[in-house]
Amino acid sequence: MKSVVRACALVLLAIVLWGGVHPAMAANGDLVEVFIDAREPAYVIYQGVAEDTALAARQEMAGYATLEGISLVPWAQFSANVRAFIAPGIVKNEYPGERTALGLLALLKAHPGRPVAITWNGGIATTFFDFQHAVEVYEAYLENAAGYENSRRERNEDDPLDPDTQIRAMLGG
Repeated sequence: MKSVVRACALVLLAIVLWGGVHPAMAANGDLVEVFIDAREPAYVIYQGVAEDTALAARQEMAGYATLEGISLVPWAQFSANVRAFIAPGIVKNEYPGERTALGLLALLKAHPGRPVAITWNGGIATTFFDFQHAVEVYEAYLENAAGYENSRRERNEDDPLDPDTQIRAMLGG
């Protein structure tokens, strides 16, 4: 059953990632809402919704927001309380400080319509492989926390979930 749930989650993730870069959903206006999908324990997906996002896309997101674990939050509320929104999904914060929360806000504003995830360990995931890696390391942590700690990467540039690495890559800095 666990593999079926994971397969369904990966299919939905692929759809969301495709949708996030689909021209009808990618918009350059001011953000008005944030679409949040918190159904996967290894990461929570956040997607900015701009004011000029296609009506059909906004209606589809509103429909998904009726499902358990999915919500649509006004941008003003989200940006004023970003730490409170991301904290419940972080099981073990391996990247303390403000960079994850502030980085998420910057990424959502810079790339409205593109899904960005905050991972169980406080990292940032932006690609399918990042999402998959987050699931794998979360499962390793759950199976053997001490073994997981011993296997952690020492250099940030080797860590695909490191917020600084992700923010630099996405913002070109």
